[in-house]
Amino acid sequence: MGRLDGRVAIITGAASGIGRGIAQEYAQEGAAVILLDRNKKGVQQARTEIEAAGGTARHFGVDITRYAQVRRIRDAVVKEFGRLDVMVNNAGIVIYDTLLDSRLEDWRKVIAVDLEAVYMGSKLAAEVMARQNSGRIISTASIQAFMTTSRVGAYNAAKAGVLGLTKCMAVELAPYHILVNAICPGAIKTGMSRMPDGTDETETKEFKELYLKRRRIPLGRAGLPRDIAGTALFLASDDCRYMTGQMLIVDGGYSLTL
Repeated sequence: MGRLDGRVAIITGAASGIGRGIAQEYAQEGAAVILLDRNKKGVQQARTEIEAAGGTARHFGVDITRYAQVRRIRDAVVKEFGRLDVMVNNAGIVIYDTLLDSRLEDWRKVIAVDLEAVYMGSKLAAEVMARQNSGRIISTASIQAFMTTSRVGAYNAAKAGVLGLTKCMAVELAPYHILVNAICPGAIKTGMSRMPDGTDETETKEFKELYLKRRRIPLGRAGLPRDIAGTALFLASDDCRYMTGQMLIVDGGYSLTL
């Protein structure tokens, strides 16, 4: 018996990184996973891996900022499986720039993916979950929602918005037995940890010296997608019954040292 046997989960940004890790974890625990990503090749590969391991998966190459497209996928999922139990709003982008050098179109692009798509995905999922009188909505925020570095203003604003939206949805959807929570990762080794020049930030000498050797991250390492996937599994499972509207910080203790 898996912890998610019989459940159906949609995961956005599932072609790589945290989203792929969550999808693999859910599938291993018995869920049918629906993988959404604009990277069509990557999301197909993720499905192939899950099915090769004995899991059930479907994949869609889709721009999650296109409401009508995501709604059609939602409808197709419900038609095939008869239900929708978990919505993981994980897809995200970052564009590095200062306020003075930034472009409005870049601001809007980040907000569209990192915040507006969370609203759209949550709304589409909640419409089904409310009829079922059950469900889980889980969104990937960031510790950048409540702390900051430079050159990530749009990303920070979007992730802070995700936390505000999570709290409001938790109150509104509680009568339907829908639990709504957010995960706030710290420094996780994924494609998002790559800087504009392509360097993985967690592999740089500066990162290792400051964050690891000096214990700015008390656990002494950057996180991995599976570290977040375990938390997402808890939030989707029956072990999480009385928690809603919360942010779970998964950062190796980094935010404790600020």
